[in-house]
Amino acid sequence: MSQAFRRLSPDLVEVLPHGLIGTKSLDLAFKHRSLVKEYDVESNERLEFLGDAVLQIAVSDYLFNRLADIPEGVLTKLRASVVNSAVLAEVARRYAIGDVIEMSKGEESSGGRSKGSILADCVEAIFGACYVECGFEVARGFVTLLLGEEIEAVVANPVALGDYKSSLQEYLARSSLFPTYEMSWDGPDHARTFYAKVYADDDLLGDGMGVSKKQAQQDAAKNALLELGVEA
Repeated sequence: MSQAFRRLSPDLVEVLPHGLIGTKSLDLAFKHRSLVKEYDVESNERLEFLGDAVLQIAVSDYLFNRLADIPEGVLTKLRASVVNSAVLAEVARRYAIGDVIEMSKGEESSGGRSKGSILADCVEAIFGACYVECGFEVARGFVTLLLGEEIEAVVANPVALGDYKSSLQEYLARSSLFPTYEMSWDGPDHARTFYAKVYADDDLLGDGMGVSKKQAQQDAAKNALLELGVEA
């Protein structure tokens, strides 16, 4: 049995493809690049590269077949709402993946186990390991299993996703107005929550929050459009 497998949460063990269990690829998927200089070992970066491609095609294929009448531009936005670091980091937290990642003492002491980027990269590396050991069909099924909740959310309501900032800007431009965003945040550097308020002519139109400045601003713009009675 692989070293990594022994430390996995029962929830993750339950969903892992059988052909991935006990493999060297699975062990490698949990090795952060900070180990390279400290212990002269291979990191999970190559698997992450591969897993990113598997993730992109798996989600693209799923959306393409489930949403036959949705144009390419909207499909691209839908995919981006699922295939991003924030979503992958949340999946990693759901399965306690951060507890298993091997990293340098320095990285760990700086909060590496809870950093969204490290968690997301590890999830992609696991997808890459699954592809190497089990092939694309199994890897695709594994991707849709782990991200099924997020994918089904956008499939259920694909028109709800949009570039709300652009929609708000276009709407305000009709009245020669321009939106401005006021930002704030709290929490540690590796796990910040961002807050945004959007104004036009000093009037507060809406506010929002997210795990990034961009996400918070989009949320604020969406809420502003709702308050204005505008369909994004």
